Amino acid sequence: MTKQIILLYNKPVDVIIDASCVVSILLAEHEAKEIRKKTSNIQLVSSSCLPYEVGNSLTSALKRRRITANIIDKIFREFKKMPIRLVETNIETALRIAADENHYAYDAYYIACAIDKNLPILSLDNGLIEIARKRGIKCL
Repeated sequence: MTKQIILLYNKPVDVIIDASCVVSILLAEHEAKEIRKKTSNIQLVSSSCLPYEVGNSLTSALKRRRITANIIDKIFREFKKMPIRLVETNIETALRIAADENHYAYDAYYIACAIDKNLPILSLDNGLIEIARKRGIKCL
């Protein structure tokens, strides 16, 4: 079986992945298969805020009864096994983006990382994608 490799200028690249994609994988949502396909054989990178945002999404899923309290720890342990390199985010840049776009800081953290690292973004969040594209960031 051949694995897909995302190429940019004929070489594999790192990709900034956001919490929407990670949570989709963790909760086996219908987009998870496509996300796994798009990310095979590439290094995943994310903002250092990712664990906090994943934790928030899991408690939100718990409140909506999509998951139960007895498995939330197991799901978070699975998250910690995911091969994602966390990088510090330039919060000032992110806050400027959030303010300019009248948008959430959490989304702007991923956009600031993409700008800083000159990497494409993988997200399921249409608002984030729109702002990223507007700023010249490639979205997968």
